Amino acid sequence: MELTPRTGPDSEGGDDAVSVVRRKRRVSVPAMVILVAVVAIGGFVMVKALGSATTFYRNADEAVAQRDSLGVRRFRLQGTVVPGTIAQTGEGVTFEISYNGVPITVHHVGDPPEMFKENQTVLLEGRFDADGTNAYDSDLMIVKHSEVYKEKEQERLKEAEANGQVPVTTMRSGS
Repeated sequence: MELTPRTGPDSEGGDDAVSVVRRKRRVSVPAMVILVAVVAIGGFVMVKALGSATTFYRNADEAVAQRDSLGVRRFRLQGTVVPGTIAQTGEGVTFEISYNGVPITVHHVGDPPEMFKENQTVLLEGRFDADGTNAYDSDLMIVKHSEVYKEKEQERLKEAEANGQVPVTTMRSGS
């Protein structure tokens, strides 16, 4: 049995080794083009998905300073609720937040969280109004709370963990 490659005129693929190499290149060029296209499309999809999934937050003073570049693009806004500005509306609540002394009027659609109150730090998601003012339309509100709640309600929290529910006798009324 002979194991030498056939490159002569009797060989199946052509006249010499050059034709074999050329044939392999023709087969691999379309495969490389497809591979490059798949990688490029995958990269594009990943960048778009990560770009829209990541919503950056800005403090109120930063957002006002970047008002023109933000336009009506969706972003998160952080600030502290200004006392005396909370007003219930038919759709939700209107109030002002401030950060470093820069206020922004917020129109929030939906019910605010239970812990929402004056002098509370909030993180909002939405966009500036299209009318060019510094009014912010929000549809998501996250309220930051301190560890004071855990300190005040330790016994209640222990009972809830032990029983899986809060007994009626330990529930607080009011706030």
